[in-house]
Amino acid sequence: MAQSFGEWLRSEREKKGWTQGELAEQSGVSSQQISNIETGGSPNPQSKTREKLRKALSAELPKEVIEATERQEEIPDLGSLVDFDPYEEEALPEVTGVYVLYDLTERPVYVGKATKRTIAERIPEHYVKFWFKRPVVDRAAYIQVDDEALCGKLEQVLIKFLKSNALLNKQYVDRE
Repeated sequence: MAQSFGEWLRSEREKKGWTQGELAEQSGVSSQQISNIETGGSPNPQSKTREKLRKALSAELPKEVIEATERQEEIPDLGSLVDFDPYEEEALPEVTGVYVLYDLTERPVYVGKATKRTIAERIPEHYVKFWFKRPVVDRAAYIQVDDEALCGKLEQVLIKFLKSNALLNKQYVDRE
């Protein structure tokens, strides 16, 4: 089986003798995001995040690692789940779609959608919420969906599926 991006990243970082903090300084990717990637918490980071890390390490990223990483998170006929750090404003996804915010234990805590604006425009609206801080919101993932109706349906299904015991937003949840 092909090496994961996180395994490749840790191996290349250790070859350089760098800590996660040193790689964060060199790449502009937060040390928390690097930790999430290396431990498998963020198995499919955005391509721009992968590129920043690759450049900082001056290492060639094997094609099979990229393909395996993307294939692992792919949902047939829809796309791939892509991880991102919701605190890195300059790296927020410039696409529409459905996103999930996860806590430190990888439990989903919020499901949202961005249809008329991008996820990069939508996420900062959460920054003022009392709960939007680590460890309550540790990382995020999204799937790009350009169809507004489908985006709304996916968000609704996820919220109903996860129910109010898992999410801070409880719209669409039937209370018994």
